[in-house]
Amino acid sequence: MSDPSVAVIVVTFNGAPWIDQCLASLAGQSRLHSVIVVDNASTDDTLGIIHRRFPQVRTVAQTINLGFGAGNNIGIRAAQVSGARHLYLLNQDAWAPAGSVAALADFLDAHAEYGVASPLHCSPDESAVDRKTLANYLSLHARPYLADALVGEVRSHYRIRGVNAAAWMVRSETFDRVGGFDPLFFMYGEDDDWLDRLAHHSIGFALVPAIRVVHLRQSPVPPTPPDAHAKSEDAVRWAYSRLLRQIKRPGHTRARVLMTLCLRGLLDPLVDFAFDRDRRELAHRWRACARLLRQHGKVARHARTTAQTGRHFLT
Repeated sequence: MSDPSVAVIVVTFNGAPWIDQCLASLAGQSRLHSVIVVDNASTDDTLGIIHRRFPQVRTVAQTINLGFGAGNNIGIRAAQVSGARHLYLLNQDAWAPAGSVAALADFLDAHAEYGVASPLHCSPDESAVDRKTLANYLSLHARPYLADALVGEVRSHYRIRGVNAAAWMVRSETFDRVGGFDPLFFMYGEDDDWLDRLAHHSIGFALVPAIRVVHLRQSPVPPTPPDAHAKSEDAVRWAYSRLLRQIKRPGHTRARVLMTLCLRGLLDPLVDFAFDRDRRELAHRWRACARLLRQHGKVARHARTTAQTGRHFLT
């Protein structure tokens, strides 16, 4: 098929060093319906670069930083309203090799059992697998692919639990069933939470190794160097997201959320501290737990909601 069915969604925040290469990689890609950039209140020249270099790209500028997941939800809604059948979530620090956009959409068209397809995340020269993707996802969820790669007998695709959301080609209807990203996650963990829900609804995720994407894994440079307080808050945010994902499984009741929170958020850090004596890590994890204790009722409501089919967080 060659119909222009793919809307590419890019969420930006201080992405000036990478956005030119990201959007330039989409030029000439077939099956492209539109490109939507949701900017999370960048303080650099991200929007200026887009307006000067890519006037055809639709930009949706936010006045505050909503976070990665909520920014994507805005783009997903806009893409669905525009009639796109495939939604390609692409990080601002990633780029799509020639032909990869159409190849992913063609794959989904040919395999109705999958709701999401991901290319292989690679180094800039496409010769090696991205190390963090290998360590955090492929080594855990794609061992058949790794075994096949060792002997040079790689199959066309593999059903896996998932990889991070730097380059997901998603059927529009998949979001209608699973919903969007949970706004409880500001940053970190929102894609893993969504993958938990995808599995709960028994929707397949495909890794397609022959199709590649380059993901640089670069973080925006803050306007001012982070002080000790900012670094501490970032560590708490990491701990919060990890703990939130542990306690917020689809279908969890309020009692189950609270019980898991006490075990994972209060006792586990104390046990780890008995071995590593890391007072800062203990403090960060307990602060994250305290924040979630105040939210545990809302977390339970989200867990019950996302156990059902629906356009959660997208309406």
